[in-house]
Amino acid sequence: MISPYDSTDEALERLLNSGAFGGRSGAARPISDPVVLAARSIVAAARIGERIAQWRAADVKDRHAGGRPPSIDDNAIVTLLVLLVLEGSPLFVTNIAHAIEHRLGDEAKSLLGIRQYAADGDDWYDRSWRAVHRLLSVIDPYPAPHKRRMSVDEFKVIEALRDLNEVRRREDRLNEFANALVKATWLMVPRDIRRRWKGNICVDATPVKAFARGYSPRVPKTVENDAGWYVREGDHRDTGDKKGRTVPKYLFGWEATIVIASTNAPHSPADFPLLATGMTFDKPGFNVAENAMMVFHSMREDGMPVGVAVGDRAYWPLAQAEKLQLPMRALGYANVNDYQDNQLGIQTGHGGGIMVEGSWYCPSMPTPLIEASIDYRVKKTIDEVMWKKRIAARTPYMLHSKESPDSDGYQPLRCPAVGASATVACPLRPESMKGERVVLRSRVATPPEHVDRICRQTSVSFPPTAGAKYRQDIQYGTEEWHEMYATARNTIEGFNGFIKDGAHEALADPTRRRLRGRAAQHLLIALLVMAANVRKIRAFMEGLKATSKEKQQRAQRRQNRKRESLTNFLPVMARPPDYEEVISS
Repeated sequence: MISPYDSTDEALERLLNSGAFGGRSGAARPISDPVVLAARSIVAAARIGERIAQWRAADVKDRHAGGRPPSIDDNAIVTLLVLLVLEGSPLFVTNIAHAIEHRLGDEAKSLLGIRQYAADGDDWYDRSWRAVHRLLSVIDPYPAPHKRRMSVDEFKVIEALRDLNEVRRREDRLNEFANALVKATWLMVPRDIRRRWKGNICVDATPVKAFARGYSPRVPKTVENDAGWYVREGDHRDTGDKKGRTVPKYLFGWEATIVIASTNAPHSPADFPLLATGMTFDKPGFNVAENAMMVFHSMREDGMPVGVAVGDRAYWPLAQAEKLQLPMRALGYANVNDYQDNQLGIQTGHGGGIMVEGSWYCPSMPTPLIEASIDYRVKKTIDEVMWKKRIAARTPYMLHSKESPDSDGYQPLRCPAVGASATVACPLRPESMKGERVVLRSRVATPPEHVDRICRQTSVSFPPTAGAKYRQDIQYGTEEWHEMYATARNTIEGFNGFIKDGAHEALADPTRRRLRGRAAQHLLIALLVMAANVRKIRAFMEGLKATSKEKQQRAQRRQNRKRESLTNFLPVMARPPDYEEVISS
């Protein structure tokens, strides 16, 4: 068994030197044996054959598998798909058949276990089609006929016949299969470089258009019954109409939830490639929290490091705490996120403390500070400069941590007017009104009328469930928050744009992946994410080589520029006589 952290230096060299990254290569060009070895190394690292064999054996444990060995086995068909996606070719069964018949040499066919016998293009197409669907039959949670269009009512009959337990079991298989391909690319990165990443991640869902027409009043039937409509009110570049209203965008298909590694520190260049670390696939807007958690949990099972998780407003502020926020903290992740406009200001309370935009504060924090984000984003009564000043003025009112959270997630917090490190002077805490440092403390003008535990006890224990829906680990709106959030969000948006590149993976082009069915599209999108990772690894490693070569060239130039020095002309002096020699003479 290959561990996700085993060394694969030879596989990396094959990938970098195979020439399998040209993008949109000609279909007539032969595929060299090194390229086949490179593709096979990814499939081997993902343990594709082993996984499928185990699942197939579990499915036929009560009966004999029967039949003769296939002419194209599971490892071979996945390797052929990897070959196509690495070179930027459309993922068509016809391209698989053409590669076998015209582009692979005898050595490569033997390497893939493809039996040698005469066959024309139709034969290889049929064999390739059967190989693809033989593979899908083991991992497809959503079996349905895709040869004709069906109405909603017809499809409901098929859905009702599905065994929910079997659906869940195959969903687990499909997600494991897809993530194994994505994570196998981490094996292509040298161990010392992988270990530089400290676990910071960003999660986002990107729409995936189906190669089919969707349900509508004019088109009541479709072949992609497990797809759905994606609706977005504009995008980041949408300027809207003359009145500033954004334009809705509609797309029939699915959403790919992708998690990507982010930098260890904001605005500092990463010394490791920023790769996708996992993915899943669903209808647009379905199971948003559950899909993110599936990827996070899979990453932890594979021993990946844990850091800060960043997501947009579709995740932390909208999810149920039991589905995302609390499981994430149980896995060890911190989080940074933004909020909807109706979630700004006071969000909840516990023991007298108030949570304002993810952090716990003194209940006597002035109202202008509590409502700073509301005034800026909703009421628009202050500008950004004033908003940032008010955010900074909140800091002294934050509750102080007395200890780190215990193993159950409970953490004691105390009033900011308690102790030598007090940052607030409050009449309810007379000791905070004395001493030399009192002039540096923010003053509480109106203490609460009804004193709660945070105002009378040394500390209050905050359970992990208190404010879990809105809690985050960096004070909202500060420069540190902006840097962490913006850097991670730019990273995931950059990856989404990278994988949509029409010259390579072309995620946005459904005409290049026409296999029908949600499971088939899940598999193909996983292949595209994998290929994007490989391209990023190649670019990173080439950058390292270029940097090393440039350093050598600079050193050589410095050596060549050395001038003749006047010290070279110092005369060679005769050795002066020793003192003893002078005396004896």
